[in-house]
Amino acid sequence: MNSCSTCVLLILAGCAATKTPTQAGLRREVDRVLNTYWRGREGFVIPAKEERRMNRHAKTDPAVYGELVSEGARRLGQEWGLCDGATSAIFADLGSGVGKLVVQSYLEWPGVKRTLGVELSSTRAKHAWEAWESLLLSDEAFELRQMALSLVGDDEVPNPAEEVQLLKGDLLDADISEATHVYVSSLCFPESLMFDVTVKLKQAPRLRAAASLQPLALSAKPRLLALPMSWTKRQGPGTIAYLYEFD
Repeated sequence: MNSCSTCVLLILAGCAATKTPTQAGLRREVDRVLNTYWRGREGFVIPAKEERRMNRHAKTDPAVYGELVSEGARRLGQEWGLCDGATSAIFADLGSGVGKLVVQSYLEWPGVKRTLGVELSSTRAKHAWEAWESLLLSDEAFELRQMALSLVGDDEVPNPAEEVQLLKGDLLDADISEATHVYVSSLCFPESLMFDVTVKLKQAPRLRAAASLQPLALSAKPRLLALPMSWTKRQGPGTIAYLYEFD
């Protein structure tokens, strides 16, 4: 074999290697799209009138914003066993902000079949829709979901437009009858809202696991997991989440 042929084979081998998806590569791409499509669509600032309306009659500040960062989402997905494609989970984020966790869980967790986010703030819900629509139009949502499925040997053709829902509304009115896994970013929720959330989760017939930043009055004993959040130090342990599992 001459030197030119050898070079061609090496180039082809290199191209093939770069096209082989890896979990690390998927995570880098997901981080990239979250940074790109959500730039300028952060949820930390909303109009004062909207904030007052959300906090009305509350003893705490439910309108205060913070979010699970991408590494925290990965830690939660791994803890729930949703990164290996072994389940047909439906994930719901109650109080989903600008929708990053809803989108990331769909793009990265092959064990999740559908995701749902519900957000009370009109501004944050609008940011979520705009970012997601832009990502859909780019076709990158399809490509990244397909990559995640391929990592677990799943050749299903994804349909991101149908399999991700981002809704504006009260989390207490959300339909979670099909949800198997629920996350509630409840750190600033008042006691009355925590009670109502607990009642709602008890009524979810398919629920297998729930995570909350405040303890819930559930019969299941929670496990504690530190999750990196937007307000915690980058290299710190994170904020404690209470993880519940149900038979």
